[in-house]
Amino acid sequence: MSLSGTTSAASTSPQGSTGSSSPSALVRGDLHLRFDAGCVLWRGRAVPVTATELKMLHVLARTPGAAVGYRELYDLVHGPGFMAGKGKAGYRTNVRAFIKRIRRKFRDVDQGFDAIGNDPGTGYLWRV
Repeated sequence: MSLSGTTSAASTSPQGSTGSSSPSALVRGDLHLRFDAGCVLWRGRAVPVTATELKMLHVLARTPGAAVGYRELYDLVHGPGFMAGKGKAGYRTNVRAFIKRIRRKFRDVDQGFDAIGNDPGTGYLWRV
C-alpha cells in the first residue's frame, strides 16, 4: 500500500474538529501525519517514528474505530505473505512489538496517550 495513494476526504473527530487527508497529510483530531516530511505530530508535538511506523499509523488512522488486522499491519513491514515467528500466526508477536514501540513514543510526549486500541484476536484500531 502506498502512502501517496491517500485520497482527499474529511471526517469529524469526537472532539468536534475536522479530520482531513490529502496525498501528503492526514489529520485525525490531535494526530497529524505528514508523509511528505515523514513526520508525526501529536497535540502539536513531534513524535519520532520510523517510515514503517508511519505506514502503520496511516493505516490505523485512515479508518478510525475500525480494526486493522495483524496480517495487514505486518504486510506493511515485509510485504504480503512473508512469514516469520513461530507457527502460522507468529507474525502477531512482531506486530505487537511494533505497536508497543509506537505507543511508547507517543507516551514520551503525552503520558496519557491511549489512541491505539486493541481488538483481541483481530488487530489494532485508532480510537475515535
